[in-house]
Amino acid sequence: MAAVSRFHVDQDGHSVTVQVAAVSGPVEVLVDGKVVARGRAPRAGTTVLHAELPGDPARPLGITLRDMGGVFLCEMEVGRTRYLMPRVPLFPERPPAWRTPPHPFRRMHRSLRRAVRRAMGRGLARRAR
Repeated sequence: MAAVSRFHVDQDGHSVTVQVAAVSGPVEVLVDGKVVARGRAPRAGTTVLHAELPGDPARPLGITLRDMGGVFLCEMEVGRTRYLMPRVPLFPERPPAWRTPPHPFRRMHRSLRRAVRRAMGRGLARRAR
């Protein structure tokens, strides 16, 4: 499992993010970029955190974090509605670094070196007989 997991959803014009540092590590619930609840990640089982969505009146928000064998499942409950929060990557994925093929002269030079080494090796083997 990755050392840090992040879950995010936009709810009624508010950004809700849950960041989990590691198994049995700190958990933060952020609403619109501000930390509104803290807790510990479950080693096994579930953790429930309570917060509020800003507004007039403020609405209660429940976050349930479950450890599913090294992978976290995060649910958000607003009112009586439950939402599964999608996991989002912390850093954008980079495309694979493709190696450029060697220059044709380098390839030719390498193959000539191998051929010379083989020929010399055979010559030395014949002398030893």
